Amino acid sequence: MKKDAQQIAMYIAIGALLAVIVLQMMGRLRTERYEGGDSDDTEAELAALLGELDSGEDEEGGEEGDEEMEPSPMGEDSDDEMEM
Repeated sequence: MKKDAQQIAMYIAIGALLAVIVLQMMGRLRTERYEGGDSDDTEAELAALLGELDSGEDEEGGEEGDEEMEPSPMGEDSDDEMEM
């Protein structure tokens, strides 16, 4: 029984290895390499990105009492506002 389990595991491993080889030869198996950059450049890029995000929130957020963000009332008055 133990020998049968070993043979099954061996056949599964051989099948997996053959599948990887065939897929690699067909170009269906894609591998990517990680290219680590300089840590100084990466930190500078991250700081610049965070600075852009922070400045974007300040511009879009505005003041809490901003009237532009409130919905316009429905009715005859809202039509007059649209024409202006």
